[in-house]
Amino acid sequence: MKNNKTISSQNQIPWKKRLQYNFDNFMSKGGMSVFLALVSAFFTAFLLMTLLRTSFEKLFPNDYINDSSELLWEVFVELIGLRDTGDEANFAAKTAGIITIFVGLVLFSSLVAFITQEFEAKLLALRKGKSPVVEANHTLILGFSDRIIDIIQELVVANESESDAVVVILSQESKEEMDDFLRNNLGEIKTTRVVTRNGSITSLNDLKKVGVEVAKSAIVLNEAKGSDPEAVKTLADARVVKSILAVVAANGEENLPQIVAELHSQQYRRLAENIVPGAVTTLNEADILGRILVQTSRSAGLATVYLNLVGFEGNEFYFYRANSGWHSVTFRELPFHFSNGIPLGVRHADGTLTIKPSQDYKLADDDEAIILAEDDSTIDFNPNPVVEPQNIGYLDYGPTLEPKIEKYLVLGWNSKARIALREYAAYLTKGSQVDLAVNELSEEIQSEFDKIAKAYPDIKMEAKEIDVNSIKQLKSLNPHEYTSISILASTGENAEEIDAKTLTILLEMRQIFRDYAAETGKPVFTDLIAEIIDSQETDLVIKAGVKDFVLTNQFVSKILAQVSQEPDVMSIYRDLFSADGSELYIKPISLYFPVELIGKLTFADCVLAAQHRNEVCLGVRISAHATDKDKNFGIDLVPRMNKRLNLTFSDALITLADDQT
Repeated sequence: MKNNKTISSQNQIPWKKRLQYNFDNFMSKGGMSVFLALVSAFFTAFLLMTLLRTSFEKLFPNDYINDSSELLWEVFVELIGLRDTGDEANFAAKTAGIITIFVGLVLFSSLVAFITQEFEAKLLALRKGKSPVVEANHTLILGFSDRIIDIIQELVVANESESDAVVVILSQESKEEMDDFLRNNLGEIKTTRVVTRNGSITSLNDLKKVGVEVAKSAIVLNEAKGSDPEAVKTLADARVVKSILAVVAANGEENLPQIVAELHSQQYRRLAENIVPGAVTTLNEADILGRILVQTSRSAGLATVYLNLVGFEGNEFYFYRANSGWHSVTFRELPFHFSNGIPLGVRHADGTLTIKPSQDYKLADDDEAIILAEDDSTIDFNPNPVVEPQNIGYLDYGPTLEPKIEKYLVLGWNSKARIALREYAAYLTKGSQVDLAVNELSEEIQSEFDKIAKAYPDIKMEAKEIDVNSIKQLKSLNPHEYTSISILASTGENAEEIDAKTLTILLEMRQIFRDYAAETGKPVFTDLIAEIIDSQETDLVIKAGVKDFVLTNQFVSKILAQVSQEPDVMSIYRDLFSADGSELYIKPISLYFPVELIGKLTFADCVLAAQHRNEVCLGVRISAHATDKDKNFGIDLVPRMNKRLNLTFSDALITLADDQT
């Protein structure tokens, strides 16, 4: 029951004001209300003008008006301004016609103007990317960063077998800016369509507009770079976790797409993975690249191998189960039952993975083999061996590499430095040395370094402060004495600026090596390892004399794209990138074959020889092509088993092994 005072107050408001208020509320609802008001006004005017003209016709009739339908038509066409009353009409009809035309001019032009305005507003909304997406089974990318191009390029390769694949991007960037960036940088996208929308990645409404409820997978990008301050990365991580929560809220836990997220903090990774266990996969750029950096520096060429392993271009990992069972085949026998593809391990029925199991392990029928192959369509298990190694005496040939003292230098400091230092210390033989050289040796860096050094007392470790832009101070490090030097990316506004600083140091190092060789007559065998942000800089890096390089955006982007389509692949990467268990190595061919057999080998022989050392051979490295980009820098992964290899004694096998010996 209303308050009497309220009723009394409402009664005191003049009806004109109340009517105006109600009309204003109705019109403020937007497009449809305005349209209905204009149409109503138009037909009201039509009714009034018809009554006026009918009255005039009764008082002052016109001979050419024969019935009421002709009168209605004449009023209507006058109202919309198509014609006047004509010369044969009398004065009364002309007067009514003038009034009708004037009223119609105001109303009809207002209606046309409104329709034009709404059309322009719709176009503006489309340009702003606010309209809903009507797609299903698409890949949803939340956020927009420098790595977006590499991710989409990977998804384009993955979607080649589909006739109409869709990638939808939701970001707070404007749609026009995103479209322009993609148009200028993406290139051919084949059967994949890319749809961009503007909005918040943490908004339920915006997520529903881009079809999160029917998406196949969601990739959540982190807006913070590895070189950003910790406070910036923490805030960006929190936003990523909030976005994951929004995806869960929009879908419910039972209907979630596979979610892949990039997070810097271990704490936030744990929180994200525990939101819905098994549905969220996280990765940390620094964690992966720090380990790759160490492995690459200890075995030149591994960066190219890893680039061929991650993503969809080249070779990739598949989980394969034989339709007719495994026929009690052992892991030693398994490779020779495939024409294409190399088994690396087994995924058991309980979901656990074993990389490089025992050679005598017999595969159970519910096991899945982890196969490295160019395409899953080429994988076909034959119950009988499809190729037999020659076994021409090399199985009795078994030299080993003696562990050697190594010396490494990490130049620069970023989020990967502490990981790289720990990995070096874990890998190296007692008595080896790992040094750190930075522009500014702050208390925080010194404290982090001292903790690592204390944890590995058998490894010599020293931190130094130098000006990395000074050739004189770089020379004082005696860089020619190191096994390899890893140059970490510094800070900068963008990838171009960061890479420019890295390339400058590379050129200075190259000049130092040249000067040393000219002065002493001794060659320099130090490998240069560089962290390059922009993958387009590879040609410049090669010309700068780098033995190997780490492409930050490309590595992480490829992994994000692949894990979004096959989440279990992340377990394989974690195993391969870890210092524990088996890792990838590029080992000289002299460890496997005597010199007289080198030119007589098939790839099956390489696989068998590696098995004799309890290793898995993935391919070969041709040293003559080590700097040839068109020939994949000499890396030939997973050739056909019966392929005859034209190898020399300077070439190497790419193997999965327990150590470098």
